[in-house]
Amino acid sequence: MSRNFSFKTFFRSVSVDLLQRYFSNQHLLDDFDWSQDSVTLADALFAQIERLSDNHAALIEQDFATITELADESFVLELHAVARSLYDGDRAEQIVDTLMQQSGFLNQVFWISLEQPTVFETAIQLERMEHMTFKEDCLVGKHLPCAADEEAIEKLKERIQKFFKRQRRGRNCQIDRYVRQNPTRYCFFAYPEDYPRRDLTYKSSRLVPDVRRPVMEIVFIYEPSSGNLKVHASKMRKVEVMQDAFCKAILGLPGIPNGSTRVYDLSRLLDTAFRFVTDPTDHIEEVSLKMLKVAIGANKPRKLTCEGTPVNGGAELVQKMTLEAITACSTPADAVQVLAAKIAMKFSAVDGGRKKSVTFTLTAPSSSDLEDKPHHHIARKYMERWKLVRTLLADSEEAA
Repeated sequence: MSRNFSFKTFFRSVSVDLLQRYFSNQHLLDDFDWSQDSVTLADALFAQIERLSDNHAALIEQDFATITELADESFVLELHAVARSLYDGDRAEQIVDTLMQQSGFLNQVFWISLEQPTVFETAIQLERMEHMTFKEDCLVGKHLPCAADEEAIEKLKERIQKFFKRQRRGRNCQIDRYVRQNPTRYCFFAYPEDYPRRDLTYKSSRLVPDVRRPVMEIVFIYEPSSGNLKVHASKMRKVEVMQDAFCKAILGLPGIPNGSTRVYDLSRLLDTAFRFVTDPTDHIEEVSLKMLKVAIGANKPRKLTCEGTPVNGGAELVQKMTLEAITACSTPADAVQVLAAKIAMKFSAVDGGRKKSVTFTLTAPSSSDLEDKPHHHIARKYMERWKLVRTLLADSEEAA
């Protein structure tokens, strides 16, 4: 919830018609006088909310604070994309046209939450996905048919439930599917039931035990152009079983392709000839190597970390520090393994926007904290271009 949220500021900023529709949907404030002028309405409406139960007031504040936080250009553009992915041409364009008729970002987000809740909730879900980290990449093959019919989704659900059944959970499971563009990604959100929780709660001023059934969240993203499958499953240490389930149920493969793992080969960062070469069309101003972590020695290796901030970018500063430290340890080159690297990318402002930056860490063999955001996708592209990624899958086996 936004720390800067204010009921009165919100009431003064949004359409009275939308406010009236919101409270009507909640079956609240039926006798409120909505004909008041804007000067007195905010105070009067706030006074009415203060008279509601704590539970009602908290839920209203949560709804309005969420709308306030999301009310910006990027989220409104996300609403456009979601509407077009969920519905056919005419209906999608009608939703987008009506959305843009609302005055300002705040009214636009408020309107979509009332009139198109599916679009609103899906956009929030995808917004959350952008901040997830997908630590395990799996190369399964490029441009594979990605099934979206009920039968395929049911098969994926059954495989997920079968796995969790052994742990006495997963009795219920829902799977939602979405498509994202630039680049095209097929996204599947699975919600298997977790262990029941027993909480204490108040009912009519009495403290009583209450049983709730929370869910786990497992997110699958398949990117046809790279052939990469990413899985986010925060409660699972290893996600191979989920990768296997997706390959079989959705991609029609016999399982995870043999040797499909993408691994980071960070040894090139110790090569003094290495340079962060970029394409001007990506609007990258500067790339800096900010940290290297290496293991030195064959038996009982010691770990060494060097950090620095290059003045004008590049890899040379941290690279030199690391090589000098390795030399001081009298360690032969073949007994050095690069374990992790931190890289920062700075992007110039485009079309009147603000400058952007991305700082991320790659950890051998296949872990990173890159997210599902546009500039993070550019960073992933350069990991390939700079040959910091190695795949164990031969081209001839790509779609095996």
